[in-house]
Amino acid sequence: MSKLFLFINFLGISILGFAQNSPVVQISIQDPAPICAQGGCTLLTTEYFTPRATTDYTVSSIAFEPTFPFTGGISLNNNSDDIWSPAITLPFSFNFYGNSYNSILVGSNGVVTFDQSNQNANGYCNWPFTQTIPNLNFPIRNAIYGVYQDTNIASPPVTNAAFQNVNYYVANTAPNRVFVINFNELPQYQCNNSVGLQTSQIVMYETTNIIDIYVKSRTSCTTWNSGSGLIGIQNQTGTQAVTPPARNTGTWATNNEAWRIEPNGGFLGTAFTWYLNGSLLPNEFSNSLVACPSDISSYRVDLAILNSDTSVTIVPSNEVTPFIVPEPAFQNPQDFLYCTQAPFVYVADLSPNTNIILSGTLNPSDYIVTYYEDYMDAVNGMSNNITNINAYSFTENKTIYAAIQEDVMTGCRYVKSFQLILVPPTDPPTGSNLQNFISGQTLADLQVVGENITWYDAATAGNMLPPSTLLQDNTTYYATNTSNGCESRNANSNRLAVTVNLVLSAADFSDSSFNVYPNPASESISISSKNVIQSIQISNAIGQEVFAVTPNEKETKLMISQLSNGMYFLRLKTANGLKTIKIVKE
Repeated sequence: MSKLFLFINFLGISILGFAQNSPVVQISIQDPAPICAQGGCTLLTTEYFTPRATTDYTVSSIAFEPTFPFTGGISLNNNSDDIWSPAITLPFSFNFYGNSYNSILVGSNGVVTFDQSNQNANGYCNWPFTQTIPNLNFPIRNAIYGVYQDTNIASPPVTNAAFQNVNYYVANTAPNRVFVINFNELPQYQCNNSVGLQTSQIVMYETTNIIDIYVKSRTSCTTWNSGSGLIGIQNQTGTQAVTPPARNTGTWATNNEAWRIEPNGGFLGTAFTWYLNGSLLPNEFSNSLVACPSDISSYRVDLAILNSDTSVTIVPSNEVTPFIVPEPAFQNPQDFLYCTQAPFVYVADLSPNTNIILSGTLNPSDYIVTYYEDYMDAVNGMSNNITNINAYSFTENKTIYAAIQEDVMTGCRYVKSFQLILVPPTDPPTGSNLQNFISGQTLADLQVVGENITWYDAATAGNMLPPSTLLQDNTTYYATNTSNGCESRNANSNRLAVTVNLVLSAADFSDSSFNVYPNPASESISISSKNVIQSIQISNAIGQEVFAVTPNEKETKLMISQLSNGMYFLRLKTANGLKTIKIVKE
């Protein structure tokens, strides 16, 4: 074996590549789809060739595209004709008709045999035959014929033994080595060069046990051995054989044709072993793998083939590193709030979120945004997406899923969610429906309890009033609470009505029609009027009545010691009208 390799190196033969139609044993991981987010996964799929057992064969025509040269290697001794080579040790085990062999004989008449019991190394290579195969009495069995015919390698008629010869060599590397046998530019016996020179090649493939036969030129010498020529194979007993059409022992001629004789028994056993960054992945023995890397990771798979002789061939694959596509700079979609109100069917326009989400990407036109009610539908790109995104109807709080698909290069999908929120109603603010004010006060001075108070000039609809609006005497204003953009409401009214009355300040006590003193006071207040006082009401600062009398006289005295200190409003009623005065209890 070493001698063969050394001789090839000496001749400068370098055959490292494989032809397109070479039946090499290999396994390759296909380029995986990009992983579209950290924590995502991709499927690693493989392509591989699984050899078959040699209990049966098929033959088929292939293109005449020889990968290996017809010259080079070790030549048979050309001192005589019809000879076998020495026993040649194969660099790999070769299985033929169910048996494994490690050595062969190459015959000068276009034949290779594994039978070293009936054929002798360096001995006579039989040439007379006219039988077709299979044939129990065929002169050479357990053999590859390509082309088997009576060629003459002796000189003369061979004129250039360095070129016109039978030669053999090994090429390529395990597990796809080949043993190549060439029959190059050989004359036919008796006819010599008169019918042309014969050139053919036998290629034996490691692991697959496939045999290719290339015939560059073959002509018949019809005046010798009936012009017999044979392409094919036959087992040891002569009971099984395979030949191409019209090539089973006969007188025929051809140029530039090629045949593949391929095992067609059961598939040989295979097993798969996966590696991540060079480390074995336990419990992963399938021919595919779901890869879920969290960072840059390299994957490889080994294909183990159980050969017919029970040996195991390991074939490593290429390494692949799945690409993790970083998520683009999408913006988060916004939630939409809706104020609950009859008839409790709401319509949402989802489309503004498309522009919001894509506002951070480099090229928004590269993306398609669709909306879904179900998360997995959004992830998987199902067809039941929301179609009426400008008028989507709903009756309760809803989560909507926006699926963003990159539609130019990666096809990656990303999902972001947002809420359709129904804001529950709040009660209107509380406070007195009747309140007093002094000149110059505004809506902001009225006493109401609530949050985010909004004022209007009508019980429904109307105009919104700013808090700085100056109060007008005997005018009603309407207040609401506002929560998440929704105004308060209850079964009776959506707004609190507050009617205001203008009162005098302490500086207005010079009015000659009445007199209230002392003011401020601690124990009592005296009141006099030019007209009979019909009634007196005292209310606190938020409009609650705390005291009321009906004097029906022009002068009266009120005891106020029981009142808390603070500001009060005193309302006088006479026949001429009403008057409200601010008093202070000390």
